[in-house]
Order: sequence, then structure tokens, then C-alpha cells
Amino acid sequence: MVKAQVNRGKRSSGLHLRIHRRELANGLILLAVRNRTAPTLAISCSLMVGRMEEAPEQAGISYLVGESLDEGTSKWTGDELASLVEGYGGSLVTTGSGAAIRMAAEDAGLAVKILSEVILRPTLPKDGVRRMRELALAEIQSERDEPRTVASISFQRLVYGEHPYGRPSKGSLETMAAITPAQCRNFHRKWYVPSRAIIAGSGDLDPQELLDLLEKAFGSWKDKKPKGPKVEEPRELDGILKENLIYPSNQVQVFLGHLGIKRTDPDFYKLLVMDHVLGSGPGFTSRISRKLRDEQGLAYTVGASITHSAGTERGMFSAYIGTSPGQEERAIQGFLREIKAIRKQAPSRKEMEDVKAYLTGSFVWALERNSNLARFLIRMERFQLGADYIERYPEIIRKVSAQDVREVAQKHLHPDRYVLLRLGP
Repeated sequence: MVKAQVNRGKRSSGLHLRIHRRELANGLILLAVRNRTAPTLAISCSLMVGRMEEAPEQAGISYLVGESLDEGTSKWTGDELASLVEGYGGSLVTTGSGAAIRMAAEDAGLAVKILSEVILRPTLPKDGVRRMRELALAEIQSERDEPRTVASISFQRLVYGEHPYGRPSKGSLETMAAITPAQCRNFHRKWYVPSRAIIAGSGDLDPQELLDLLEKAFGSWKDKKPKGPKVEEPRELDGILKENLIYPSNQVQVFLGHLGIKRTDPDFYKLLVMDHVLGSGPGFTSRISRKLRDEQGLAYTVGASITHSAGTERGMFSAYIGTSPGQEERAIQGFLREIKAIRKQAPSRKEMEDVKAYLTGSFVWALERNSNLARFLIRMERFQLGADYIERYPEIIRKVSAQDVREVAQKHLHPDRYVLLRLGP
């Protein structure tokens, strides 16, 4: 049960989750919590499927398969499925890593049936896949007209090199155009397996009842151990790599950064605090936002983070700014100055107090909606955060010291070896 209560001096979030967990014989993990705040239900299915499982010549196929899951199933056509969900006032979203559905709690049986159909039995019909492929191609083409997106893709390529994360999730115009419906069906058969999946639900329904429904629908899902392409770890830089892309634009886009950490890195929470001191917090806590945006007026959008992209694979430390032509050198020097400063001197007492208050205060509010709770349960399971993680989180943050922040900045931020990407006129 999800129960909010006033926290009277206790070092906990004040939010208690009674998580019901069931592991099926096929390796599938099921999670459920009860949330009585509204008579609704949200269920998410997340699979470990993405760029790491793609052959380079099929870059974008995981995205295309995910976007096509609701184009038809063994039971319903795409139009029938859309009408069914809409008729019950629900919503269904499919992505490259799974699917999520929201419906009234009293319609839980139907919600589970629909979810199982799109995950286990999508037909991936020729017309549907081709239509979604054309939409993806149009999006890729459109992104070429977005300076920040072009810069971000180029920056990612420079940081990761030949690693799959160096490719956009949609692939390229060439690889996406070459993907066939038959290849999509083969990809689904190979990689959509229960041992790579976690399903979590949150809503006004008895958790055991929800787990029973999910087990009945997904218990016969056959597991396999597919082998994917061999992937080497991305290489660390040994110096500064610069690239200047000429692009017609009113602004200059600047990205500066390097390889980061996995979510399981033991320094994650210390780096989370560091991020909010340095560049990812709101304006009143973030040095980069305050100094480059508010004081120097170099940009409206500016920030830096190493924890934001941390996942099962290494993310990136990236600092970004969009600024006026001629101001980019000031911005770059501003980034480097703040990176060096946080490595050299621990944050002030007030900075630490402000960041900790923000991180602990905003944490609970992010879990108000059932859909957010379901996704959060999946992250807790995937990264083995523990069933009491929500209660422990505030104390984890409070234990981070200013000296901890300085030490992890010295360890994980590298002002002498980084990628610098400039895009603009």
C-alpha cells in the first residue's frame, strides 16, 4: 500500500511502499503496489532491448519494433486496439523498450490482456511497420533542422565512438529505410523474452489480484537466451577532442563532456548532489545556471550533469549551452572554470543545504501518479535499489558531505580530457 504521512523528525521520505514482488518460472519479474488516491491503474512493461542488441546495419530497429507493437496483434487490428483503449477512457503507449497502459482499476483484466497482446503477440503487419518507418524517417529528416539535436547526436558520436550508444536511437536515414517488416518480426522473436523484462503496476487494486492477472497472462511466455553483437567498452579519451560544425543558425550550440558512470556506480548519490551544485539543479542551486545564465546573460538554456544519463551502460558527463555567436568562448571557459572550481574546493554549507533540501523535498512529489510509480518500481528492481529505497533515500542524500562532492568531482570530472562540440555559423 502507498501511504503518505507527515514526517515528524524521522529521517525518511514519509512515503511507505509495500511492494509485492513475484518472480515467475520463466524469469519474468512482476511488481505491484496499491495506491488508493484514485480509482485508476497503470501498468508498465520494460524490456532490456535497445541499441546494444542491434546490428550496426539495422540501427533503429528496436525503436521501429517498439513503435509498431500496437499496429496489430493476434486478437485485434491496430484500429480495433486503438478504439478499444479509447472506448474505455484509457491510454496505451509503446516504445522501443516496452509498453505502458492506463485504465480504470475496475478494468484491470482488460488492461492486462491488452498489454500481453502488444508485448507477446504483435503481428507487426507490413502496412503498419511501413507506416511507422515512414514516420521515423520523417522525424529523422526533421531533426536535421534542429540545431541542438544535430549537435547532441554529433557529440554523442564523438564521446562513444563505435559503441552502440554513439548511434541515434532511430538510426540513420539509410539504416531505418532498409529495415523490413520481416526483420522486425525476427527481432521481436529473438529479443522480447521474459528474463529481460520487468512488469510493474500501481493503482487502486489488490496487489495480489494484479499479480495473479499478470501471471496468468505472461506465465506461458517462453524464455530464451539470445546472443547479440559483441560490444566493446567505449574508450576513454586521452586528451581534448574538438569538432566545429558549420550550421546556419541564430545560435551556437556547445556541448562539452566525456564518458560518465553507470547507475550502479557507488558514487552515484554523491554525484547527484554534485550535479545539482554544479549544473543540473534549479537556478538557485546550480552554479552554471546562476553564473552563465543569470549573471553573464550568455543563454537561457544551460546545464550540466553526469547522473542524468547513467543507466545499465555508462552515460555521459555533458555540459550544454545555446548562446549567441561570438559568446561561445566565454561559455566554454565558464564551463571549465566551474568544473575546475568544484574539483578544487568543496561546496559551501549553504549550497549543500539548498541542494539537499531540493533533492529530498522534490523526491516524493515525483511519485504521485500511478504511471510514475510503476516506472519507479521498475528502476528499483533493475538497479537493485532495495524495497525500502524510498524510505532510505532522504538519509542517503543527507549523508553526502561537501568533501564527498569535491572528491567525486576530482574522480569523475576531467577538465583535461573531454569532447568539445561547437555547432553554428
